[in-house]
Amino acid sequence: MNMLINQLMRSSNGHSYETAGIISAFFNDSHQARAYAQQIRSLVNAQVELDGSQLAARL
Repeated sequence: MNMLINQLMRSSNGHSYETAGIISAFFNDSHQARAYAQQIRSLVNAQVELDGSQLAARL
């Protein structure tokens, strides 16, 4: 599942890191972050929190 999320993140031109079961991702703008969050929710049914152009996905 993490591989799928990382591939999706790279295709969205974001940067991420994983810590303790949480993937944090950073994007150039909030529109990219919202689109990526929706894709994660659809594909892997993960809980996603948004804060501007940043997000955290709990796996």
